[in-house]
Amino acid sequence: MSGTKPRLLPSELKARPATPADQSLVDEIFSDERLADMGDAAFPQSYEQAREQLLPLMEQGVMKGWFIELPGFGVLSAQFYAPTGFGGTWSGDTVNTPAAGTLGRRGTGTACMAVALDALFADESVRRLSGQVAVINPAALAVCGRMGFTREGLARSHMVTPAGERVDAVMMGLLREEWAGAAAVERQLLALS
Repeated sequence: MSGTKPRLLPSELKARPATPADQSLVDEIFSDERLADMGDAAFPQSYEQAREQLLPLMEQGVMKGWFIELPGFGVLSAQFYAPTGFGGTWSGDTVNTPAAGTLGRRGTGTACMAVALDALFADESVRRLSGQVAVINPAALAVCGRMGFTREGLARSHMVTPAGERVDAVMMGLLREEWAGAAAVERQLLALS
């Protein structure tokens, strides 16, 4: 296994709350060029609004958001969560930064999401996290599986790709009592190594 990249672990990372001063970072993460690079994993209709609305909504307390950083390296991921309108149920999205691809480590998405979920579930009013993952994004589906999400259904023809094609989405859910924590995810990852 000498050719295998080392794994990034949640304990190496820090969650930093997003603030209005982070607008240039949000603009970079959700730039048109970045979304084009992400291909079918990106759904630009929602990200165009994200550039303008995310940080003001967080400042107002409507949304929660963190940048996940590797000390000495920088921001690897943006994690944003919003209430769904059903008490205690939140939905979220995670996007790795352009710098994450230059790290040379595997498991960035898993480690970053584990740290963000610890921060999200620290708020006791958050009872459930739900989301939709395009069936054409197996990496995101795998990360959700490692986090302990349950596949709750399939929304047919739910998302529109950048090419204008409609694709199905897996409906995912994670209850507060099911979240084992970033430390448990790390133990699971180390057992796989």
